[in-house]
Amino acid sequence: MNKHLSMMRYEAKTLVRDPFQFLMLLFPFLMLGLSTLAFPAIIRSIGEQNEAASKITMLLLLIMLMSFGTIITGAMGSFMLLEQKDEKTINTIAVTPVGISGYLAVKLIYLYILATVSIMLIMFGTAFFAKETYSVGGVSLFDNIKTWELIVYAFVSALFAPALALFQASAARNKVEGFALVKGTGIVALLPMLIILDSFKGGLQYVLGIFPNFWSIKALFNSLMGTSTQSDLSFIWYMVTGTVYSLAILVVSYKVFLKKVQF
Repeated sequence: MNKHLSMMRYEAKTLVRDPFQFLMLLFPFLMLGLSTLAFPAIIRSIGEQNEAASKITMLLLLIMLMSFGTIITGAMGSFMLLEQKDEKTINTIAVTPVGISGYLAVKLIYLYILATVSIMLIMFGTAFFAKETYSVGGVSLFDNIKTWELIVYAFVSALFAPALALFQASAARNKVEGFALVKGTGIVALLPMLIILDSFKGGLQYVLGIFPNFWSIKALFNSLMGTSTQSDLSFIWYMVTGTVYSLAILVVSYKVFLKKVQF
């Protein structure tokens, strides 16, 4: 246990020294700046011309805000793992007392914590500094949601970050392939935006369920909008499904990654 805690402390110390980790540290503040300054300006400028277009834009930006905290953390995590594969440093870790499996477990927990904190900073910060911007009919969408729902969303949504990092690191052989894969899987951050369409408000919404981040985003979106249909699950069941799905990807990718790096 002590060796794992020591490694966790080491990872924390490298936050400002490692470029990828430093970017992860800055990312939530960058997104918070966008959500409280840039996005409101975009919404207001469109609203002056077309109120309906302003509402659609606001919802799309809000869903993007919910998606990117997880996706970016997962992408950066995959680059860190691929860098260690390329430089063979992971082979050195194999002969330490922690071993590859122990190191990987610490790394995944570390990524999960960073993703959770990032999502909380982004969502709670946006609610605190700019909640009136995200309004429908003069009522802020953030007034429709409870604090515990935002917290549950952060914990569940963040599970996809280490799962995505491992999946990408397992599928790619090097950083070049990893970069191409990250660009391709970036669509995962955008597809949940389809939930604002009427055609995806019924049973067809579950087609999007193949993307793990759909479940937590859909749950929070329904709470923010204060609406649901007969085809919708409850907030908790969306979250339970998203948790199970992300954990399944995490376990499978963990085993595949270990198989590829162990000799």
